Amino acid sequence: MRTTIYIVCCLFILASCKKENEYLPPDFNYPIPQTDITENVNVGAYFYNYAAADWAKGISDTPVLGNYSALTASIMDQERIWADSAGVDFFIFNWNGASSGDKLLNSFVTGRKSSVKMVINFNTAHINASNASPLTGEKLNTLINEFKALATDRFANDYYYKIDGQPVVLITPINLSSSKAASIDYTKVIPALRTSLDSIGVHPYFVGEITTGWLPPVRYSAASQAMDGVVLTDWSTSVYDRSVFMPAFTDQNWKNWTDSTTVWGKDFVPCIIPGFNDKVLTPTSTLFNQERSVQFYTDMTNVAKRNMGKKRLVLVNSWNDFQKGTGLEPADNYGHTYMDITRDQFKMK
Repeated sequence: MRTTIYIVCCLFILASCKKENEYLPPDFNYPIPQTDITENVNVGAYFYNYAAADWAKGISDTPVLGNYSALTASIMDQERIWADSAGVDFFIFNWNGASSGDKLLNSFVTGRKSSVKMVINFNTAHINASNASPLTGEKLNTLINEFKALATDRFANDYYYKIDGQPVVLITPINLSSSKAASIDYTKVIPALRTSLDSIGVHPYFVGEITTGWLPPVRYSAASQAMDGVVLTDWSTSVYDRSVFMPAFTDQNWKNWTDSTTVWGKDFVPCIIPGFNDKVLTPTSTLFNQERSVQFYTDMTNVAKRNMGKKRLVLVNSWNDFQKGTGLEPADNYGHTYMDITRDQFKMK
């Protein structure tokens, strides 16, 4: 009897000493193969602007340029030079009304001599749509008039990024919270916007931005199908297995999205990160940090190439979010490493 108990105990101890995560089926974690390209990938990166108060909140990585303002001509010039060397085709600038967005856009344009272009991420927040006052009538007219002004002032210029002659425009967010579930019906807003812009000869390529990750396509299928493409931008997670096996889990999630968007006749636009650190800004955050490494970022670039749509668009979130440690822009602790990987993976040699 004692012998039996001893054997059972030993088996229990051995089982408890298995390597961490060994209980997971192997199909959930697999190496990401190198995916070679036969033509250049269209690469964009989200650009963040910081005021002194923003830098004071803390940063995960220390930028080579110090605590800068992108409204300074010499700073923006250096950003553009670096973007060219990294193979970044365009910066994505948040636009939440002229009063909040135009200063940064003007800074980007002033003195520009480089190849990198701009793309506007049109944030609908300033329209103040709500369930009680949805984006129809006068609010819709406001949105249409703002787009017409942007078409004249921005889209028509050579510094604005276009695919097949279509200016690329992001619209955010298309994942509306339950408190605003009826505030914007994109199945009606986008056709009305297209009709108005068609009348002035402007035909944007609309990418709907879902401001989180890991969601199933069916949840936002209607809004996604109103767009030309769809992107999920935030791949932070509080799920341990996802954080440990991020490239493989992301690959499986994106395969689900590419299958659905292909059926819809739309593009899936992968969005990748080189790392993530939420603990500087939010020490009590339940989100897992994603350690920045050459292997991790290389894997993510290949996951993107495996899942990109026909327009071959890939976004990086971000160019310079030093608060969350997701930037490509040179920092003291990693230099030009992640810029170099971006160019090597997405551009033909």
